[in-house]
Order: sequence, then C-alpha cells, then structure tokens
Amino acid sequence: MAIEPLVARPAPHPYSHPLIDWGAAIAGTVVAIAVGFALLILGVAIGATALNPWQGASEQAPAWTIGGGLWVIFSNLVALQIGAFVAVRGARWPDHHSGMLQGLVVWALAFTLAAGVLGFGVTGILAGADGMSVQETASRAVDAAQAATGEATGAAAALTPAETDAVQDAAALTAWWAFAMMVLGAVGAIAGGKLGSEHPDWHERDRMPRPVTMADKV
Repeated sequence: MAIEPLVARPAPHPYSHPLIDWGAAIAGTVVAIAVGFALLILGVAIGATALNPWQGASEQAPAWTIGGGLWVIFSNLVALQIGAFVAVRGARWPDHHSGMLQGLVVWALAFTLAAGVLGFGVTGILAGADGMSVQETASRAVDAAQAATGEATGAAAALTPAETDAVQDAAALTAWWAFAMMVLGAVGAIAGGKLGSEHPDWHERDRMPRPVTMADKV
C-alpha cells in the first residue's frame, strides 16, 4: 500500500490591520450628513411648493406629517447608504465582513452626532434661550403638537386633557418615526457598505506580513 506524503499546510495568515478604518468612517459620515441635509432641503422645497395656502394648517397637518416623515426616512436611508459606500470604498484595507461592519460604524457615528446636536438644541429650548419662560415654551410645544396631530390649537396655561392627549400623540408619533428611521438607516448603511466592498482589486492584493509580537517570543 502506497503511503501518501504528508503535506505541511501553513498556518492561517491573520490580518495585520485593524477591523475598522476610522478615517474612512469619519469621511463617510461627513458625506452622509451632507447628502442628508441636501435631501432635507429638497423636501422642504417640494413641501413649500405644494402647500395650499387656501386651506387651514390643521387640515393639512396630518397629511404633511406623514409625507414629511416618509421623506425624512427616505433621505436618511439614501444618505447613509451613500456615506457607507464612500467609507468602505475609501478604506485602506479590505473589510472583514463584506463592508457591513464599516457601514454600521458610519450609521452609529451619524446618529451619535445627531443625538448630541438634538440634545444641545432641546437643552437650549428648555432653558429659555430666547428669553421665554418655561411656561411659554411648553405652551408653544403644545400648540405645535396639536397642529401636528390635527387637533384644536390654542393652549392654555394649564394643560387640559385634550391638550395632554395631543402632546402624547405627537410624542408617540415622533418616537415611532425616529425608530423606523434608525432601523431603515442601519439597513441602508449595511447595504451601502456591502456594495462598496465589491472592490475589484482588494482580494488580489498581497496582505502585509504580521509583525512579530512579544507573545511570539515567549
């Protein structure tokens, strides 16, 4: 019986670069913010053009709330997809997870920055940055909530049950829209990262040799 020769297989070659290229991720985040801002301006232009001045604000508010929410979600999805594509395509090394990890980092950076800006803005409003008292600020918030839900406007100093219900409805609606925007934004970022990872030359490049560490000398 013939003895087959034993073939020594080399040990798997590990990657010698980090999983995330932070420079490319930040660049992709900047691109995503710029594209999203441009699309939001386009949405405002479309809405202002289609607005009917002969109808009351309370009559048009529900339709504009739904349309505006859908446009914001669409703009966020497209912006994050483009930003993730740029981040993955501009990375120095090929991604370990088909670009999806880099795209998810772009999504996280964008929403972290947006949450920080929103937090500063809300803090300034509640602090009465424009010289208004907290009561006047709350009154304006109730009026805005009632307009968004299509209910009667004109808030009193003490909130009535109808006004409280309008605030609750507006808060719930905003939270659901924000959650949908974040989920679909993550999907768009992952899809954009995967699309950007299809680089024709990455898999043909030679990987850098792994540096010798102290663990190898022990």
